[in-house]
Amino acid sequence: MPTNGLFRDTISLLERSLNIRSLQHRVLSSNIANMDTPNYKAVELAVAEEINGSQDSAPSIQLVQTQPGHLPLKHDPADHLKLKAAKPPEFSLRGDGNTVDLDRTMGKLAENTLLYKTAAQLISQKFSGLKNAIRGGNK
Repeated sequence: MPTNGLFRDTISLLERSLNIRSLQHRVLSSNIANMDTPNYKAVELAVAEEINGSQDSAPSIQLVQTQPGHLPLKHDPADHLKLKAAKPPEFSLRGDGNTVDLDRTMGKLAENTLLYKTAAQLISQKFSGLKNAIRGGNK
């Protein structure tokens, strides 16, 4: 949605934050789903770097349509994620090589949920203010 200076870059930043937080939720959920998978290495999304938009020259997987009958390509924000290995637990009694720390992951999931809801409320307030201005201040 082009805002052309309306709210400056607030709406686009909040939109980006919502998208990144949604992707973070999927990554954390994937870690939890694989907590009993032997040799699974937990991963994290570099949320701050993604929201700030810092792009390294890290190679990413590019989709290529090799046959005309293939489905059209869709560009998904998840195609260019910067995932990093999650910090393994300091003390683990697990002998299967899995690095998922359920308590820490659940804490990050709760924090991510709160930040997502906050961004959603902020963008809702921005649109409510815009709607109020369009109506001339009459609710």
